[in-house]
Amino acid sequence: MRTELGDAASRARMLATEPLVQRAFQAGDRNALARRARHQRDTAFVLPSGVRVGAAQMSLERAVEVTGPRGRRIGTAVVGVPIDTALVRRLTGAAGLAEGDALAVEDGNRPLTPTPPGDHRTMSTPLASGSNLELVGFASEDPIADAAAETRRRVFFATLLTLAVVALAWWAVVRLLSNRLDGAAPERRRSDDFDVASPSRRAREAVALVGEALAATHDPDALLPVIVESAVGATGAVGARLVREGSERVRAGEPESGGAPLSVSLGTGGEHDGSLLIYPHMERPFTEDEGRLAHWLAAQASIALENARLHRTVEQQAITDDLTGLANRRRFDESLGLEVSRAERFEGSLALVLADLDDFKRVNDLYGHQVGDDVLRRFADLMRESVREFDLAVRHGGEEFAVLLPETDLDGGARLAERLAASLRATRFTNRAGEAFTVTSSFGVAAFPGARSAEQLMLTADRALYRAKKEGKNRVIRGD
Repeated sequence: MRTELGDAASRARMLATEPLVQRAFQAGDRNALARRARHQRDTAFVLPSGVRVGAAQMSLERAVEVTGPRGRRIGTAVVGVPIDTALVRRLTGAAGLAEGDALAVEDGNRPLTPTPPGDHRTMSTPLASGSNLELVGFASEDPIADAAAETRRRVFFATLLTLAVVALAWWAVVRLLSNRLDGAAPERRRSDDFDVASPSRRAREAVALVGEALAATHDPDALLPVIVESAVGATGAVGARLVREGSERVRAGEPESGGAPLSVSLGTGGEHDGSLLIYPHMERPFTEDEGRLAHWLAAQASIALENARLHRTVEQQAITDDLTGLANRRRFDESLGLEVSRAERFEGSLALVLADLDDFKRVNDLYGHQVGDDVLRRFADLMRESVREFDLAVRHGGEEFAVLLPETDLDGGARLAERLAASLRATRFTNRAGEAFTVTSSFGVAAFPGARSAEQLMLTADRALYRAKKEGKNRVIRGD
């Protein structure tokens, strides 16, 4: 929209300097002004008396004064931006919307351009400063509803399967241990150092502990201590260790005081999570039933770890851009407010760098979208190579990127932007015919506490980026 309004302002300035227009204003020739305005439906002229000639007043206009030979105002040249489907088409093309999504313009709740049929989720933003108009984005509800329904279906069947497995295992373990207990000799029971009911009780505790492990967390690292503790409690062991690649990851109890350990493997589908070493009392090795119980426990623990990994994968996909592997806009929006709050709380600094690849539409038009995707991926690689581990590099959308730099001031953000700009200029890309070309980018930089809020930080960086584009592109501008 800034581009649209900038074009309107440029045309208004050109009209104001046309000799024909200036002569018509000096002579008060309304007919001549009307003929000049007739060629363009968005053009109008306003005489000093307030009389308007040409296009009717529009919601979005840019006006430039026309001055006479002595510098006195003799009228105004006006160029408007019609709010119509053509404008929406231009904005839609610039936004790179997904199929099924759309844009429209509204005045309050009154649509000025057609809105898409069907169910949609919407979000709006002011169309231009000083205007009551809003640009409304429509995201199709169907893909969201389909994805949610598929997720609910999978969760439902997965829950049923998990409950069935736990119930079957519970029945089998309790039945087996109860039979063994009933057939045990009274002398053996009396001489046993453990409670007579302990195997049966431990079986029940094993089911409960594994259930807790399944529901405790979606973090595999946080699950491991629960699994090791469960192994000790369920088998009556003196201790347990989880070992992976020769090093101990987690321990519980006092493994050193136990006898030869029982080793069970954790993992599913070729994913090895380590070996669980369970240590019995020195004077009493594990029984056959306790060994089966340990293997069953390991199987349930492996399922819990696999579920946690899958959950982490899905969660990561939700905040990651598929094409570049960088964080996406959702992750950026979540992190921006948190980082500003952290910087404010600890009286630190935070820099924000916005980047926009110059003339990227031309790259897609000349060489195709596959080459354009290669350019986006390579720029993402340059960002990863340039930022620190705790910085957040983001694909903000289309050819726009961002970097959040904690504990960094405005100078530090500008230095990073200069490095990225230089690295991109030095990168040679090739099209499918083997021809080489280069790409440049414009950067806007802002920093907290100069900008006092997340919104102000974003607005300042965005204005600096706009200035970089307006002043010739391929440059870094610091926000004031």
